[in-house]
Amino acid sequence: MRFTKLTGGCLCGQVRYELSAEPIVAGFCHCLSCQKLSGAGRVMQVLVPNAALSIQGKTSAYPWTADSGNTVTSRFCPQCGSPLFAENNGMGNAIAIRGVSLDDPSAVSPQMTVFTKRAQPWDHVEPSLPAFPAMPPTRPDAMAQ
Repeated sequence: MRFTKLTGGCLCGQVRYELSAEPIVAGFCHCLSCQKLSGAGRVMQVLVPNAALSIQGKTSAYPWTADSGNTVTSRFCPQCGSPLFAENNGMGNAIAIRGVSLDDPSAVSPQMTVFTKRAQPWDHVEPSLPAFPAMPPTRPDAMAQ
């Protein structure tokens, strides 16, 4: 099967992006930070190699400290506020794309669920996916693509 480029962007169209390589992994995150940043019970994150992501337009950034102690920088459109990306200094050369910012969010399927210990009782934790109470250990070699 041949990879087809994925594209996406913000609500107003000021920020657009293109992904030229397959995602490393995709999954749901139920951490409290993702909940607050999205206004939802979970967020679909798609981890991609930095080098494969081309961004057109300027983003605003908000750095914060994750439960792990790592610095996460959330990037969003300064015009419409759409959350688009998250960079974690513990993830090497990878960046997380908000799955719903893809032009076709159904093009990527979740492979796991993380931070289930933070899941809200009213939010569904998908039982068919591997689930982790917190962030699972990452392999630096998987992030170096």
